[in-house]
This record gives sequence, structure tokens and C-alpha cells, in this order.
Amino acid sequence: MKTFISLAIGSSLTMFISPWVFAQADAQGDGVVTLGGVVIDSACGLETATVDQTIEMDSEPIGRLLRDGEGQKKPFQLRLVNCSVTRPDPSRPGATLPDWEHLRVTFDGPADRGGRSFAAFGSSQGVAFHIQDAAGEESVPGVPMALHPVVDGDMTLNYTVHLVGNGVPLLAGDHTAAVRFKLEYF
Repeated sequence: MKTFISLAIGSSLTMFISPWVFAQADAQGDGVVTLGGVVIDSACGLETATVDQTIEMDSEPIGRLLRDGEGQKKPFQLRLVNCSVTRPDPSRPGATLPDWEHLRVTFDGPADRGGRSFAAFGSSQGVAFHIQDAAGEESVPGVPMALHPVVDGDMTLNYTVHLVGNGVPLLAGDHTAAVRFKLEYF
């Protein structure tokens, strides 16, 4: 049974150009260009290797899932780099805004187990993905986790993911999940 979980974060500056706009010799003066994006103020950068991760989990025997109610925990990290608590004020050169003090992580994706875990998709059934931080706090899809203090330099946020039963009879097979995460600074 192969298990994959993908983590993804959207780019902080995104440009959308409609695929319907092409250069054509016959039509002139018609077309649509849609542009959009977000410029964000952030205390840290996200290490490139942790932006889009694929976590390959070990195979889990059905017997272990039945006996223990959960699978083995697989660690993963979000590495924040070049963090700075100081916030320059863009509207007043040389001035600063109040320092960054905290960050909060929210994992989001399709939910299972009454909204307590992340849904698994594939040929298997009876399992969901569950994420916890290093302190044991469980991630609930779409619900922000506890605040972390922001410090100057680099920071590593440690998590684990594991399979849990979802109340449906177990069926062996492959499964995957796509989980997004968002970082917010305060």
C-alpha cells in the first residue's frame, strides 16, 4: 500500500493571464487579459525545499491499523529562513511598524472523520491523514494552530503525519492527499 501526502503553499505573488488570449493575424483589437496577485508583508521566507513537499509514507499493514487505530508517524518540516522581527514602514522611510511577534500555521484540504483529519483518496478505504506538531497539537483542516514566537534568523517547524481509521471498513490499496498550508504573521 503506497501512501503519499503532498503539501503546497501558493506563491506570494501570482499573475494570471487568460489562456484565451493568443496573437492572431485575423482578429485585431479584441482580447482579454486578467491580471491578479498579492504582495504580502512577511517576517520570514520559506525555504524552497519546503514549499512543495511530497512525503512518501511507509506501507501500513491492515492488522496494525486495526490493532493500534493509527499508523506510524512520518516526520516533516517547514523551514523558515531569514526571519526578521523588525517591520519597516513602507509609507515612512526609516520608520518601523510594531515588531512581528507570532506566526500561525493553518493546514487545509478535504476533511474526513467529521472534520478532524484530512481525507485520503485512492483505491484504499477506511483511512484518513492526521497531522500533529512537535508539541502534540493536532491540526484540524482549515483551523489555525497555536501561535509560535517569531525569532530573528532561521526557524524549523516540526510536524508528523500518520494514518488513522475513519470508521469505514479497511480496504488495502494506494491513497494520496493534497494538503495546503498557510503561514500568518502577527
